[in-house]
Amino acid sequence: MPCRPRLHPRSAVTFIAYLAAAALAGCANSGPTSGDGGSAGSSVGGAPGSGGTAGSSGAPTAGAVSTSSGASGIDGQSGSVGVAGSGGSPASSGAPGTGGVAGTGGNQSGGMGGAGSSMGGASAGGAGGAGGAGGAANSCPTATPLTGGKKYCSNTKGTVSGNYAYELWASGGGTGCMTVYGAQANFGATWNNVEDFLARIGLGFDQTKTPAQIGTLSADFAETKTGDTGLVYVGIYGWTVNPLREFYILDDWGSTKPAGVASDGTPRDSVGTISVDGAVYDVWKKTRTNKPAITGDNKTFDQYFSIRQTARQCGHISISEHFSKWMGLGLQLGNLEEAKLLLEAQGSTGTVEFTTATVVVK
Repeated sequence: MPCRPRLHPRSAVTFIAYLAAAALAGCANSGPTSGDGGSAGSSVGGAPGSGGTAGSSGAPTAGAVSTSSGASGIDGQSGSVGVAGSGGSPASSGAPGTGGVAGTGGNQSGGMGGAGSSMGGASAGGAGGAGGAGGAANSCPTATPLTGGKKYCSNTKGTVSGNYAYELWASGGGTGCMTVYGAQANFGATWNNVEDFLARIGLGFDQTKTPAQIGTLSADFAETKTGDTGLVYVGIYGWTVNPLREFYILDDWGSTKPAGVASDGTPRDSVGTISVDGAVYDVWKKTRTNKPAITGDNKTFDQYFSIRQTARQCGHISISEHFSKWMGLGLQLGNLEEAKLLLEAQGSTGTVEFTTATVVVK
């Protein structure tokens, strides 16, 4: 408890001197926070505030709040002012941006680095990511415009040099023309708002032999086209008889990839997938009833489709390998009538040029 002086019958001066002597004798070790009857007490200064924690990931930590000054005692000495806390340390720089994804046919730029920021001090943004690797080069040959040739604008068929056979077949409204150049199987076609239009050149057969009896069939092609609306098919086309079959090997198409729905809106049956020429093809089957065929109108027959999972505008097509793998999936072919490079269009307008076109048997 606090030290209290005993009362003594002395004069006021003597009493004040007595109080001073008691203080010197050790009755109090430090000044009180508030004055006691006007006694002189000195408050201890507030403790210095600690420094702010360094900002992490660009977000600074604010400096610590300074300690308030000590309260003055009545008629006593003022306490000292606490020291202000230091500002937060600068945040680390932003992380570097990741590299751009590999482009197709060219580079894409790398991602931007994140910008580091701190109230305690400025920091630099992260470095930009490395550029994406270049896309694979287009391996298609440079297209040379075709000149000359003979143009047909109505249903027709015939032969050209190299044992190649051509055919133009159209049904319904619209207009379409085919230009036959007489150099290998090269041809061009134009069509305008056609209902159904087929132009094709390749090899024709006498319907007496199966594909295996004929030999190994293959094709090479390169094409450029315009007009991707509606249905557009590019690839290999043909027929067999006994049994009657219509077949497609499609490597390119228009804006809509052909798949499980036929052009008339009815479904095709998925048969499976096959790998040919280093690519995967989806295989579909469709039964057609009362439709035109090479043997006449109102025929019932099956259609077979190999549809490449990614489109291309040039390359080698191993036709006989498709036939063999179809048979492995239970799709039977008859005697071969034709195997030709094809452009088919429905409900569309456009052009095509086959600047490389061969179909061969070995």
